[in-house]
Amino acid sequence: MHFRMKLAALGVAGGTAVLVLAGTPALASSHGSAKTRTGPEVISGTVTGKAAVAKAPKIPLTFQGLVSARGVIILGGSKSKMHTLSSSAGKFTVLGTGKQSSQTVNKKTCHFTFTQDVTYNVVGSKSTGAFAGASGPGAAQVYFAAFEPRFKSGPHKGQCDGNAPPLAKGAVASFLASTVLTVK
Repeated sequence: MHFRMKLAALGVAGGTAVLVLAGTPALASSHGSAKTRTGPEVISGTVTGKAAVAKAPKIPLTFQGLVSARGVIILGGSKSKMHTLSSSAGKFTVLGTGKQSSQTVNKKTCHFTFTQDVTYNVVGSKSTGAFAGASGPGAAQVYFAAFEPRFKSGPHKGQCDGNAPPLAKGAVASFLASTVLTVK
């Protein structure tokens, strides 16, 4: 349980993260000016094993859509609603507008999952590079899954130990965000 509480804090940092809650239009379109473009932007990345169970998982990201870039997100315990992802194309800043978390535990296999879904709006005035002046709504998801170790002795022998660090074998941490992005 103790580790799962840490995951809840990790998920708050995942306010930077969000899975496709509503999907992104597959077609890009023009908005008013010839200088403005609107279309999908998907940001994704996954780590497994030891990298997934690190105290603050560092996930390499790929930006695809109107802007192609590479970046990294470090999941941690930020409580701010404003989050910035640094990328090779500039800083992508968003303001969280809602979040929902869930977790599951299978007592037979000791496998647990934590998911946090977040909705957000792009903050173009705080974004830089290719994202400067950008706008649009989006959604992201931070996902974590791993196995808990079992008690080796004592009255709980064989049961899942939710207070122990999760096992690296089979662990996964991922980030997926989808935005209907308008760039200038």
